[in-house]
Amino acid sequence: MTATLDRPAARHAASPAPLPAPSPRRRRVLDRRGLEILLVLGLIAFSASLHATNMFGYPYYENDEGTYLSRGWAFITSGQLDVYTYRYDHAPVGWMTIGAWLGLTGGDAIFGSLLQSGRVLMLVVHVIATALVYYVAKRMGNGSVAAGIIAVVIFAASPLGLYFQRRVLLDNLMALWLLVAIALLLRRQLTLTAVITSGLFFGIAVLTKLNAAFFGIGFLVLLWARAAPHQRKHALAMWLAFAGGVVLMFVVYALLNEELLPAPLGADGEPLRVSLIDTMLVQAGRGDFGLPWQQDSSFFQALQAWLIKDPVTPILGAAGAVALLALAVVLRRRSLYPLAMLLMMVGYVGFLTRGKIVLDLYVAPLVPFFAIAVGVAVGWMLTVVPWRMVRASLGVLLSTALIVGFSLAVPPKAAIADETSNQLLAVDWVAENVDPSAIVVVDNFAYPALAQERGFENAQYFFTSEYDPELREVYADDWRNIDYLVVTHELIRQMFQGTIPVLREAFEHSVPVASFTEGTTSFNDLDALISTNGDWAQVYEVKDRNDVVLQDSWASFLDGFVRDYGRVTDGDGITTSMDQALAMDAALEQDDEQWFRGLWQWTNDHLRYRSTDGLISWRWQTGADGEGRLLESDTVCGADQRMIASLARAGDTWPAAGDLVLEARGMAADFWERCVVEQDGLALVDSSADGSIDDNLLNPSYFDPVLYRELAVSMPQYDWQRLIDDGYVFLDRLVEERGTIPDWVVLTADGELETAEPLIGDGADALGSDTLRMVPSLLLDAEAGDASATALLQAVAPQIVAYDEQAGSFASGSTVAMLAQLGVIDADPQALYEARVFARYDADDGSWRAPTSLTDHVTGWNWHRFQTLIPASAALELE
Repeated sequence: MTATLDRPAARHAASPAPLPAPSPRRRRVLDRRGLEILLVLGLIAFSASLHATNMFGYPYYENDEGTYLSRGWAFITSGQLDVYTYRYDHAPVGWMTIGAWLGLTGGDAIFGSLLQSGRVLMLVVHVIATALVYYVAKRMGNGSVAAGIIAVVIFAASPLGLYFQRRVLLDNLMALWLLVAIALLLRRQLTLTAVITSGLFFGIAVLTKLNAAFFGIGFLVLLWARAAPHQRKHALAMWLAFAGGVVLMFVVYALLNEELLPAPLGADGEPLRVSLIDTMLVQAGRGDFGLPWQQDSSFFQALQAWLIKDPVTPILGAAGAVALLALAVVLRRRSLYPLAMLLMMVGYVGFLTRGKIVLDLYVAPLVPFFAIAVGVAVGWMLTVVPWRMVRASLGVLLSTALIVGFSLAVPPKAAIADETSNQLLAVDWVAENVDPSAIVVVDNFAYPALAQERGFENAQYFFTSEYDPELREVYADDWRNIDYLVVTHELIRQMFQGTIPVLREAFEHSVPVASFTEGTTSFNDLDALISTNGDWAQVYEVKDRNDVVLQDSWASFLDGFVRDYGRVTDGDGITTSMDQALAMDAALEQDDEQWFRGLWQWTNDHLRYRSTDGLISWRWQTGADGEGRLLESDTVCGADQRMIASLARAGDTWPAAGDLVLEARGMAADFWERCVVEQDGLALVDSSADGSIDDNLLNPSYFDPVLYRELAVSMPQYDWQRLIDDGYVFLDRLVEERGTIPDWVVLTADGELETAEPLIGDGADALGSDTLRMVPSLLLDAEAGDASATALLQAVAPQIVAYDEQAGSFASGSTVAMLAQLGVIDADPQALYEARVFARYDADDGSWRAPTSLTDHVTGWNWHRFQTLIPASAALELE
């Protein structure tokens, strides 16, 4: 196994001769080796110091780091190849190696966390790789020490290297094993053991990350160059056999687990098991095809990202490749080293330019090869310089120029930037504020810290959470059951690309509860799913189901019933001031300032032409041709008071809404002058600002004590309390005299109650759909302790139940459910909710099918809004 393959074996002497004293020349060689050892140690120290300085602060923790660390820890602690189902997305040797390191160092015991332990491992890998880069560059560069120095300087100082080689990436381990495999073939005396071991390490590199296979052609050329002519075939066969044998173990593992061949599909069209072949086909097909020079291709975009991070290294690598090509032509008879190195680089670049997805981290294994390429080219070029001192001086000069070039082209971000603190603070916040049993979907970097270090049993990788059937079962395949999202640059990027649609739904239905963005360099527009750097993190809490319904119902409302820039219509072209007021109230509840302003602006533009006051006219009609006209200039005072409250509340909600507060104050003054009437000693809200002089047509449902109490705080100059007190007196009189609260009533100048049917029509004197609108406000007032509200509800509740039994409408059913929730009637509120509310809801699009109408939307939305206003103990558990 130790037979030499590059030269004949030496003849054995008959008997050992005494060792002669070293000659002066021999002593000079030993002295040079000693100096070279010191030089290499100095280069290693230089490289290590660059990479160790601030390695826990820059760059930010990337999600793959958490993936590989958690898998490594799972392997060393439980023997599993993944924390979830192993899906053959990568060969496992990389995180098996990481696991061995974690086991050796006690996981988070020595360095504080699994993430930090992993980055220390990457420093160790980088130090070893530095020595190998020097050795390979020197050997392939015609023995030039300058070749090794220049290669190490590029390898150590490259901003691309500092960015990617600090991270716990399989690519860095893969590059290390490739360098070991090359170094073994460059031994001064090539042996069969070296060939076999090189093949083994190449196979390990492939099983660390399959992309390593693209370097293979260059290895074959290097082996051909190193082996003796008569032993080349044997050497190639042995190298391929052992490299291929290692890789074949991956296939055999899948075969033994019956996971090699494509998986059969279940009734739902999903595969019934994992499959190596299926996964490889998926991996090979990732991304849309694009020629590498097309600006929208994945390679072109990755290249732009690399040049932004580091404009020097890629250019040096390209220049080195061109120089290697020239050397390969010039030296074709003397050395195949330049050709071998060139083919290694070209093979991997061919993989990058294949037209499919290119992740920015794919450049990591090229950095040492770029460095070696430049070193080899310089080493051979310096051979034309006959004087050793001049060669040495040129080597030092070039190395210095490279360091200066890197420092000028790229700011020293790696040594000073703090890109990880925000991420770690987000993890700490979750650990301190979230129940460990909560379902928390995280960027993978946070998984080891939460799931493996702090016992969050339901913490989930975001990508696996999206696609793994077992994890989808944890949240019942319904994103509404997810509790929290740790939102980062990577999650936003994946949402933008459309790869995690389920989690995007969860994100769009969640609210931020903790934000860590101090010092970030990222431009973030999370509504547009834009993030430019990963040095930030936010924790979002998924809304409860009631709030989800409000959000989706609002979106459906906008889609189905809002036209132009803020006109509400049910499709018949009619728009009323009450519809506008209810929509403004909903926009405010949903914190949708843009649509709130649109609704108000349209209202202001089309329904505000009264010459006597600034109140809102009642109706507008738009024809099929888009032309509109005002149908009724009279006001609806119930709509006016709602708009006043919404405009005033907007000033408290949005800092820049002072103009809306001024509008509210102006309308309030006109409201008190035109809509509040004194009749029979009572201050009441008229049905309109243009009511009759002597008799007043009143709509009791306009009485809204909760709204008046709110306005009493923002506009204390008006006697809102009198409206409340007198309103209850009036309603009590209605119940006493009429036995109910009718939809309409006429209060004469003499203080008599008369029928409203001549003005309104049949049924105006009975409890009906208008009366139902006042029930939520009465319930809230009663819950706050108002005895008048309680007495009224007890009086009319039986009539509301009877009305519901007759009408069976959505409005009456939802009102009965409210009465049951707060104990006004003896009924099961959960059963009523399921039968009368939820049964009408379409959770897929947020619409209400009764059949769908503007009234249904308002009814459904208002029922769920009511749930946010009552005590939590009375709120229902929604479907």
